[in-house]
Amino acid sequence: MRSMARTLTAVVGLGLWLVPAPPARAQQQPAQSPAAVPKFKDQGLQQYLVPELTSIEEKLDKLSTRLDAMEGQLAKLKEQQQALSSDIRATQELSKATDTSVTSLRASNQEDLLSVKTDVARIRRDMSEMADEMRKASAPPPPPPASQPKLEGYITQVTATSISINLGSAAGVEVGMRFGVYRAAEPQTRIGTLEITEVLDANNSRAKIVASNPNTKFQFSDIVRPY
Repeated sequence: MRSMARTLTAVVGLGLWLVPAPPARAQQQPAQSPAAVPKFKDQGLQQYLVPELTSIEEKLDKLSTRLDAMEGQLAKLKEQQQALSSDIRATQELSKATDTSVTSLRASNQEDLLSVKTDVARIRRDMSEMADEMRKASAPPPPPPASQPKLEGYITQVTATSISINLGSAAGVEVGMRFGVYRAAEPQTRIGTLEITEVLDANNSRAKIVASNPNTKFQFSDIVRPY
């Protein structure tokens, strides 16, 4: 647009240069030969064109000034656009950094939450174990087991090969069990040892002599007790 305005200005200036000025008064200029003074066929056209071309030149000058102002505004708009583009890029980078931070924070929070859940589960388990131990400690001690009746019998028969006693399967007697032999008059002094060789029934068994005190013979009614 500025190039076109400048072209029009040049054309108008050329036209003004081509249009000759009106002839001066005869007394102010020296006399010239008729061939040196230009002649125009239409003086009215000359008088019309001169002011019109001048007016057009003024308009073109104003247009050129407006174009200069528009170019300045356009330059400012370009600067503003560049600044806006820089702000947009900075905002995008900030948004990416924020997304990265949020993602990292979310992953970290999930790990922390899992760790907290694990710790809570472990604490609950420890508290449950402690409560069980406290209940056991505060509970009254269990009653002592009922004392088993002291197993005791006596010799019912003595032969040369075996000895019979009045204890059998009902008392839990089994083959191989050993019994100490005591005199009825001295129930705390052991005089020998018997070993069960046969359980006859619920209340009778046979045994053999394993050991006996010197010069001691087992006899009817001697007391027998398991080891």
